[in-house]
Amino acid sequence: MNDKKNKKLQILAIVLMIALPVAAFVIFFLGHYMVGSVLFVIFLIILNSISGWKKIKNDEYVYSKNFKNSEKW
Repeated sequence: MNDKKNKKLQILAIVLMIALPVAAFVIFFLGHYMVGSVLFVIFLIILNSISGWKKIKNDEYVYSKNFKNSEKW
């Protein structure tokens, strides 16, 4: 059940990461500068949070692999 939820969240994140910048640029070039800028800032905030979360997960993985490999017994 948890895998299904993770897959749906991944698909939602991918669609959101594609739709937000496209919508921001379209709205920006239609003349609604404030709304386009807000959408682009939301895109940047989401991008920053996802990259920070993935960095933490990767650091934990590298640390655990190094710790397991350095154990002698």
